[in-house]
Amino acid sequence: MGLTRKFCWLLKIVVSVFALLSFCDFAAAQSAPNPAITVVWFPDASSAEVSVNGHTALVHVGEQLDHSWTVMEIVPPDAGSRGFVILENFTSQTGHLLVVDGKGVRLDLPKSLEPTFDDPAKLYLGHSLQDVIGSASDMLADEVLARPGDPDYDDIASVLPTIRRMPSYSFVGANDTVDKVGINYGGRTPDFDPAPYYPPITRIREQGKVWDGLVGGYLPVLRFVYPESPAVWTEMIAFAPLRVTNDNDRIQPVWYRLVHIEDGAVKWARYVDSYHPFPPRTGYDPKIFYRDLVTLNDGWQKNLAQGLKIDVPDERIANMARFGIVRDLMTRVHDYPKYGAVDKDYAGSEHDGFPDTFTVDTAAMLDWGLIDIAGRFIDNYFGKFVRDDGSILYRGPETGQYGRMLTVVAQFANYGGDPAILLKNRSRVDGVTKLLLGLRDKAKKLPPDDPAYGMIAGWSEADACLDPDPPRYMQPYFSNSTEAARGFHDLGQVWVKLGKEFSNEELAAWGARLIRESDELRADIQRAISKSLLKLDGETILPSIAGVKEPFHVAVPKDAADPQYRSYRAYMEMMYSGILTGQQVEQIVRYRAHHHDTILGVPTAYGYKTGILAGFLAYGHGYGLIQHDRIREALLLMYSVMAHQYTRGTWTAPETRPVFLDDPAAPYCTPAQLVVTLMTRWITVFEDPVSDTVWLGKAVPRKWFEDGKKISVAGAPTRWGRVGFSTESHMSERRIAATVDLPASFPATTKLRLRAPGGRQLRSVFFNGKAWSQFDATEETITIPPGTSSPVKIVAEYR
Repeated sequence: MGLTRKFCWLLKIVVSVFALLSFCDFAAAQSAPNPAITVVWFPDASSAEVSVNGHTALVHVGEQLDHSWTVMEIVPPDAGSRGFVILENFTSQTGHLLVVDGKGVRLDLPKSLEPTFDDPAKLYLGHSLQDVIGSASDMLADEVLARPGDPDYDDIASVLPTIRRMPSYSFVGANDTVDKVGINYGGRTPDFDPAPYYPPITRIREQGKVWDGLVGGYLPVLRFVYPESPAVWTEMIAFAPLRVTNDNDRIQPVWYRLVHIEDGAVKWARYVDSYHPFPPRTGYDPKIFYRDLVTLNDGWQKNLAQGLKIDVPDERIANMARFGIVRDLMTRVHDYPKYGAVDKDYAGSEHDGFPDTFTVDTAAMLDWGLIDIAGRFIDNYFGKFVRDDGSILYRGPETGQYGRMLTVVAQFANYGGDPAILLKNRSRVDGVTKLLLGLRDKAKKLPPDDPAYGMIAGWSEADACLDPDPPRYMQPYFSNSTEAARGFHDLGQVWVKLGKEFSNEELAAWGARLIRESDELRADIQRAISKSLLKLDGETILPSIAGVKEPFHVAVPKDAADPQYRSYRAYMEMMYSGILTGQQVEQIVRYRAHHHDTILGVPTAYGYKTGILAGFLAYGHGYGLIQHDRIREALLLMYSVMAHQYTRGTWTAPETRPVFLDDPAAPYCTPAQLVVTLMTRWITVFEDPVSDTVWLGKAVPRKWFEDGKKISVAGAPTRWGRVGFSTESHMSERRIAATVDLPASFPATTKLRLRAPGGRQLRSVFFNGKAWSQFDATEETITIPPGTSSPVKIVAEYR
């Protein structure tokens, strides 16, 4: 049997169900169990003997096998590591990179690809930009939501211009280095440009026709493709290896690989370690490139090992969510927070204390089960950035975020975090708590009939320090109080629990006081809201500041510096607090959507009628939508953010971005990067903030329940322990099978929602084989009562 036939047979076993030439279906190989491919030995540095079921073949670097696979490199064993063979498929501009060793296919790294350009005919759903900006209502969202069914990502992705202009279009880096290397559109860095190796890259870049992607699903291995035709293209891969050179953590090494493809064949490949070669380093060893790539994969697998596991029909969502975690960790320098990377505006150390960088980053780690990492973040922030009196090392307070700090600390304890970290930092946690209580006491000195009575006054945005009259922004933004009320309650419960556990009566009493303060503050919030509602042109408006006489859309056009121009943050923090009623959330959502304040379902920022999407705060808006069952709006927000608040392919999130063609986005920032991470957790596993209820599948798209599709979520932390669920749709037989994993005697109510497609109505439910009556066909939920333990097997039948 010849070499080609042997390798064809070998790779058919990897793919397991399709012929080798059917490359488009190769993704099935990822789930093929135990493919029988092994490397037997390495005769020399450029060849290897491989075996499958007793048949062997000798392969060499550069060989193309059956017009589909190229042996990119042979990496023989060295001290402490096994050798491996790199196989790569270039028959299309997507594909896979395989790492095969003595135990089989060690890694199967898929390649993604997305265009960075638009179809002008599809922009703005066929409307003019002037119509979109000029419409008081969110006409794009209205049009999408008027269609039957859930919003669809592919439809949403074509509506607004793709981000191509940012201060740094993307970047690579590692947690152990201070340096993060920025990448401009088209793959040019401060140290390296691929164009000198292949001049047509310059033209393709200038035309804006580059395609971007990743290698490895969620790995920070950036990919740039420069197409000349469907059969002729050049690819650049760039990543930051998990190592430093000369123990110099101020310089980040970066690998670049350039490959030129014609008709599926590799014509040439170049490997560059950090800098163009110059004497005496006139060449770089590709074996080190692939060793570093394998080490990168292994390192990130280890970092995420304790986290939530998710497998859903839309791989883009799962990978963007994981990539958000990775991107956040690689932005940081060890455990020090960083609001941005590369660009001084946000990456400068003066921004490290920005509260959002602590609260959002830590919440994301907690929601994804990375409890130890979250504990390090808490220890670092309270140890390095919070003073004993509760003030922070930053240019100004964000008063609502002070309350959110308390919620995050409580979440850490509730999710099983080490209480020693909280007790170690208690004096500074108490400092933040007492600061809020002091502001609350000041507000209670107002006349009882004042709408702002009891409402915590303070800046909602630290940037107020740069405004002409900073004291003007010491206002009773409702978000200051809603976030404090949530923080007092959650942290108070933790202190009571720890006080009892450690026989510390003082701590338990302090916690009980915070719970009472929360209850009183919540009551005052509701009274203040009722006294602050505005009636205008037949509309009832919930303002962002207690007691104002005019709403945002009237006050801000008169005076661009009016404190209500900060409403963008206040409204999203109010919704994130979880303590508003459904009616109040509806008032905020409706008001913003009808007064130039949302576009394609995404809230805007920085004043009135700006057209600037506020991606870095959108998670708060999304939380409120999911909490109060506004599911289609939540999915529209998530898809809009995925497509238009991240760069395509390399998934880098600017703080904000305008919807105008070619207007530059703001710099990258970590809270924006984590929006999809947070929302992916919430649409799959959502803890109700005001009741002992866990929702499973509360807001997952209906498409995920189409016939044959599966969902699996495991290890999602809650305040009662880790939970998970899986579903498999048999909609052709009018049923969905589900398994729910709960800790023993789970004390909370669990609601499993199955959003069946095609208007199917839930008819009957079987619970562990027995008929079950606790379901709501209208709500599409099955209720699992408190005290239930695994296993829970559910079969839902439909009309």
